[in-house]
Amino acid sequence: MHDLNIRNARIIDGTGNDAFMGDIAVDQGRIAAIATPGRGPAGLKTIDADGRVVCPGFIDMHSHSDWSLSAHPRAESKIHQGVTTELVGNCGSSLGPVVPGHFEDFKTFVNSHGGIFNLPAAEADWPWPDLAAFYQNLAGGGMALNIAPLVGHGALRCAVMGFDRQAPNPVQLARMAQLLQREIDQGLFGLSAGLIYHPGAFAAPEELGALARVVRGAGGLFTLHMRSESHGVLDAIQEGLEISARSGVALEISHLKSELPVNWGRSVEMLTLLDQARARGLPVDFDFYPYTAYCCGLLEIFPPWVKDQGPQAAIRVLADTDLRRRVEREMTRPPFDWENPMEGLGWDQILLAGFTTERYRTFDGHHVAAIADALELSPTEAIFQLFAAEQGGLTMIVFSMCEDDLERIMRHPAAMIGSDGFSLAADSAAAGVMVHPRSYGTYPRVLGRYVRQRKTLSLETAIAKMSGLPAKKLGLTDRGLLREGLAADLVVFDPDTVIDKATFEEPHRYPAGIHYVVVNGQVVVQAGEHTGLLPGGVLKRPGKETGEVSTRAKD
Repeated sequence: MHDLNIRNARIIDGTGNDAFMGDIAVDQGRIAAIATPGRGPAGLKTIDADGRVVCPGFIDMHSHSDWSLSAHPRAESKIHQGVTTELVGNCGSSLGPVVPGHFEDFKTFVNSHGGIFNLPAAEADWPWPDLAAFYQNLAGGGMALNIAPLVGHGALRCAVMGFDRQAPNPVQLARMAQLLQREIDQGLFGLSAGLIYHPGAFAAPEELGALARVVRGAGGLFTLHMRSESHGVLDAIQEGLEISARSGVALEISHLKSELPVNWGRSVEMLTLLDQARARGLPVDFDFYPYTAYCCGLLEIFPPWVKDQGPQAAIRVLADTDLRRRVEREMTRPPFDWENPMEGLGWDQILLAGFTTERYRTFDGHHVAAIADALELSPTEAIFQLFAAEQGGLTMIVFSMCEDDLERIMRHPAAMIGSDGFSLAADSAAAGVMVHPRSYGTYPRVLGRYVRQRKTLSLETAIAKMSGLPAKKLGLTDRGLLREGLAADLVVFDPDTVIDKATFEEPHRYPAGIHYVVVNGQVVVQAGEHTGLLPGGVLKRPGKETGEVSTRAKD
């Protein structure tokens, strides 16, 4: 008698192969048997799939749930999508390591990302010197899904150099490499870089290459939020490819896109460049999310000289009348000698979110043009005032991409899916704050809109991009496919009804059509409802005893 039996399933195994009918038996957290329909062994618990799809749990290749799981361990917004594993610590923005003497830099670094996840208040409130300790503590409290952590380059730089824009000297670079090696030795999956954010933007390829070699030596992964996703996107791709070629590290380009109307259509050139690199044998892949709007801290709307020391420094700049006028000129008057995220866009194409002050809370989720009208200010003056009032803790959602580029990127064989979102809950305090709907809708949006409605992908291909391909990139040999002996991370959904419900106006809404989600053999979503179980854990990099670093002790 097995723990769980799923009968009458339309099995899609995550390889991209055609679906087939069968039964699946689960025992002790693993797939015990896959049998022809009606011949599978009995289980203590039985799910009748009734012809619905059963597939591997989805692996989110680009998540920031390390910032939110401590508050939302049930991971409702992700688990209801069918996500059972998340790659966290992306964009250079991991929550450690933290070293004495640079805590204030770490605090500035965290708060510069905007939103409601401004975690540390004082050094005494952050007792974890390294990421491994932070994740061990997180796992000890329990979580609904698995996470695979990366070390953020921005956090490493803050720990050693603060916001110093100079290149590291040999001692500083060696210290960063030492901190990285310590985390890698404890099972973390690799290094992430966010070269549009500070202090990551200060790093030259030589610095990144030296750290990438540490990761390559351990067989880890290097994920890259490129230096540009608009005018300079081809040069930014080339930078990543050169780092990979010189270090030998496996490269994952984060949320590949082409921003700003003047760059629409450049996905053809981008993909050609990547194809040429792959033909030369470079281990490069990429992820995307199925939306034409991105989200980041409002700090990124300012010219580099304003934002490069973090939000408090930017607020001081904006308090100076002459400097404020200079900022406005550089933001609004072409030609632009920097990558202005608003070039070619209107102020009705950027939403602001994350308000905490009572005076401005009603502006949450409204576009800048409407907010400016309400305040009787110019759009730039409205941004300056709100940024200062909210102490830099705002995010912006910018409608900057086009559907043709998105679908072209989606169809590419190397493309995988990543939400770039957080694990949240629709019934929590976070539900009062506007967020990008990708935190709730990424995976069902692909299955509903781009598979069923637009026929952009076949169902089998889409699921491979959500499971088998990410597992292969991460080196996870024990999950990501439906095979006997592998971890029982499973999703049961109706391909005829699955769809995202989260919108930019109402983002905290769970999807439809996903009926069961199983994590490590335990049913976390049953008939569309969260069971409250927390069977997830922190995975270790393959070669470091693949599995969980730790999980909450089972009752």
